[in-house]
Amino acid sequence: MSQIIPFLKRKVFFITGATGFLGKGVVEKILRHAPDVGRIYLMIRPRVRSSGRVVSAVERLEREANTLKANVFASLRKALGDEPFMALAREKLVAVSSDLTQDRLGMDEATYNILTNEVDIIINSAATVVFDEPLDVALIQNTLGPKRIVEFARACRNASLVHVSTAYVSGLQTGKIEERTPEPNATAAQMLGTSAGVDFDLDREIEAIQAHCAEVERASHEPVRLAEFDRILVKQDRGKRVTELRRTHQVEALRLRWKREQLVARGSERARELGWHDSYTFTKAMGERMIVKTRGDLPVVIVRPSVIESSLSDPEPGWLDGLKVADPLIAHYGKGRLVDFPAQPDVIFDVIPVDVIVNVILGVLPTVKAEPDVKVYHVCTGDRNPMVLGEMVRLVYEYFLKTPMLDRKGRPILVKAWKYPSLESFHRKLKYRYQVPVKMVKWVVERVSSGRLSKMKRRLTLLDATLENARALSQIYSTYVQLSCEFQTGHMQALFAGMDAEDREKFSCDVSRIDWPTYIQDIHIPGLKRNVLK
Repeated sequence: MSQIIPFLKRKVFFITGATGFLGKGVVEKILRHAPDVGRIYLMIRPRVRSSGRVVSAVERLEREANTLKANVFASLRKALGDEPFMALAREKLVAVSSDLTQDRLGMDEATYNILTNEVDIIINSAATVVFDEPLDVALIQNTLGPKRIVEFARACRNASLVHVSTAYVSGLQTGKIEERTPEPNATAAQMLGTSAGVDFDLDREIEAIQAHCAEVERASHEPVRLAEFDRILVKQDRGKRVTELRRTHQVEALRLRWKREQLVARGSERARELGWHDSYTFTKAMGERMIVKTRGDLPVVIVRPSVIESSLSDPEPGWLDGLKVADPLIAHYGKGRLVDFPAQPDVIFDVIPVDVIVNVILGVLPTVKAEPDVKVYHVCTGDRNPMVLGEMVRLVYEYFLKTPMLDRKGRPILVKAWKYPSLESFHRKLKYRYQVPVKMVKWVVERVSSGRLSKMKRRLTLLDATLENARALSQIYSTYVQLSCEFQTGHMQALFAGMDAEDREKFSCDVSRIDWPTYIQDIHIPGLKRNVLK
């Protein structure tokens, strides 16, 4: 008999990140296998449209394409019928207007009191997963957000918390990475033995980041800087009649861009000083430490997936919701736009299907309260069923040879064998073959005051920005595809070993069953084309 499904009966959930990829997978799985769950409260932020109209949390849940209308529910909707599915969803799912960045999660007092009296289980999957996020945004979402979730969970009468992190909080460490509970005032650099006198205190670090962000905001308003923005616009708008209102908007756009660049650069710099990749892994690691530091006796499990990609089997093979980490590279390669990338073909590229993570999240729930300490689960494939990057690239290459994508004229796009240049070589090629010629042509065109060239000017500006973005992204991505890490998964293996036959079938987290050629060629890429590239 199942242990997981009876445990879920009449339980009340609060799920953050409910409109995200993983959150939707969790909600679908609960509704499918535990329809007698008590209630599922979903944290959904109201959205303000360009017209100024506010789209409420309830409207977003029922009407937007990325919630109840999402294709994650297609199989369940088909099995139950449209009306019974909507009846179940309206009975069990409750949209809560709330915000991870606000005190008391932005809830009004009445809502907060209702939830803290009812909620049994909190699943926190909300985060910003942008690798080059500005430091202030990453801190608010990934570090201070978990702190507010812990405050909410401790206010509940008898709740437990499952927090979704990332395996890459290990930072620049290589080799075997253990499922170790983080220490609040320890850094990845200390694990590497490269801390070199860096004195890290979690609270002081947060205060220093907030002070730096405030200083960048102040500096962005300095008269000398605003004058610099104005000089840029004079050159950019040469020969054009620009209203005062438009000029004000242009200056503000430049100010925000300058501020973002400063905070992205500082996030990357500080992360590497402390042994992490970027602002994403840095602030996610601090989020874990904040949970450990503030939880008191709150039962907590931390789930650390590696690179999350399309589902292996549930709710259907190849279910995907937007481009994930590897997908932009796969898509551009299939379209003939990307023939090489700075990477090491022999490193483990640790990919995990999203439904395996969902199964672990739900599978740990019956035992969370029995754990006196914060238990960490790596949800990864590298130690049990490794796939090296070169193998994945070969499988993608073979797929597009047999099933090429088509260009705008309907002709098959021929792909070439992938090359693995160094990061320096990749940047050199990008600069001298593409960026310098584009900048030279742009310089000439900008000095010709002809209306007929305005379209070319816009295209050159866009291309210049795209090339710079490619350079920045290669810098960020290359770290993840050059470090040789093997995340240990003993806790996940023990979880599966302790399941009965029914739970092993419905909540399988046995990654040894993944056949990589079948997954990449028959499941993932077709799912990417069907669900995202259309």
